[in-house]
Amino acid sequence: MKALFSTLLLIVALAGSAAAQMKDWHAERAVSSAPPAELIDALTRQMAEKLHLNEGQYIRLRAVNEIKLTAIDEIEWQYQDLAKRNAKVSELESQYEAECSRILTPSQLSLYHTEFLHDAVPAKTASKENGVG
Repeated sequence: MKALFSTLLLIVALAGSAAAQMKDWHAERAVSSAPPAELIDALTRQMAEKLHLNEGQYIRLRAVNEIKLTAIDEIEWQYQDLAKRNAKVSELESQYEAECSRILTPSQLSLYHTEFLHDAVPAKTASKENGVG
């Protein structure tokens, strides 16, 4: 009887420990979950309309967009320092552009740069703006 009670107590302890570990695992996974499919589809659909993508390009670009959005979420979660976060996002953007250059034709790539990257580059201002300089 004593052995049965000890065995039962050991099983309950192990099950409790496993349940606690699973809660921690689910909590970690909830933070780094993938972005919603609607967001990925909307971004890819917008790019497909403006760049006139064929079906193969659409499928490849959707996968790249999913990776990019997931990586952005992870970067925002991991890096609290704004300078490090911006550096990582900049690195990610250069990798994304390299992937786009593999998927898109040269004319589509040129259109991508004019349509989607014009907001990413800040405009240069004159040195005598606001009377300073």
